[in-house]
Amino acid sequence: MDRIIEQDCLEYIEKIDMTRLNNKTVYITGANGLIGTYLIYMLHLANTVKKTGVNIVAISKSPPGNHLRDIFKEHYTFYATDLNAADSSCFEAKADYIVHGATYAQPKKFIQNYLDTIHLNTTVTEKLLKKAKQDNATMLFLSSSEIYGNPDEKNIPTGEDYPGLCSPVDVRAIYSESKRMGETLCFAYRNFEAVNVKIARISMTYGPGIGLNDERVLAHFLRQALHENRIVMLDDGSKIRTFCYIADCVLMLLYIMLYGKDFVYNVGGKDNITIRSLAEETCLLTGSALSEEIAHKENMKDVKVSPKMVKLDISKALTEFPLPPFKPFREGLSRTIEWNRANFL
Repeated sequence: MDRIIEQDCLEYIEKIDMTRLNNKTVYITGANGLIGTYLIYMLHLANTVKKTGVNIVAISKSPPGNHLRDIFKEHYTFYATDLNAADSSCFEAKADYIVHGATYAQPKKFIQNYLDTIHLNTTVTEKLLKKAKQDNATMLFLSSSEIYGNPDEKNIPTGEDYPGLCSPVDVRAIYSESKRMGETLCFAYRNFEAVNVKIARISMTYGPGIGLNDERVLAHFLRQALHENRIVMLDDGSKIRTFCYIADCVLMLLYIMLYGKDFVYNVGGKDNITIRSLAEETCLLTGSALSEEIAHKENMKDVKVSPKMVKLDISKALTEFPLPPFKPFREGLSRTIEWNRANFL
């Protein structure tokens, strides 16, 4: 098992009562992703430390990575399959809880896999809603802050009741609009088919598992800092993001899945930081230099229309669940750097 991720998960399983999962089956799509990996680790360690007896059924397009391979032995099942072209076998295992996280979230990847992205967020979502109804399972749909589009200033931080400001005829709509349609499917099955489904709108998670081959901004900075010992930014770095450490995110998701009384929850962090400050923090922790030059920006529409500021109102989750203090950003970033040094250098 991965030492750093295991340390995180051992710490965080002490922050939630997981007895509702005793001898239950949890069915997870997107198992190789950042969220899927941490969720599986937490469930596995709940089994080994707390003897919860959770049966894990995990689905991902590719076989389990090295960090998960040792876990999938007795009582664990992994399907390496394309959910958009899957035969029925991966849907057959009866589930008590379903977490649908399979998607392409990185702009380059969802543009390259535009139809797969749309269908993972819509067609596959409906298949899993039907499965939830058949199995009498609780389903958690992992949505995104992208569904809010680019809110005006009076709607920042953005609450769950904000309807969103998105164009359906924009390259970013491949992801955002299909997530919105996935949410509408969840609404329909919850209200007309009596399926116990909940939605988590997730924003800017980071932590161990964000590798140097990732295309998002933090990995871009880490790749430069660790390989070139300097960071060259693509713009002035004035855009603001609110980062959430992956273990804090997954803890919130478990609370929503097991104890959530409402339908839609924002899931995010508290640490507001400009992209330039992110670069400066990365330089500080890696001993790298921040260049004052601006690199040539690739001409991609998704970069041009990304929101100026992303900040979710997470007061609903903070009020409803007994969440502990979030991991400080510098500590989380330091652990992310440590993980990358151990795995990629």
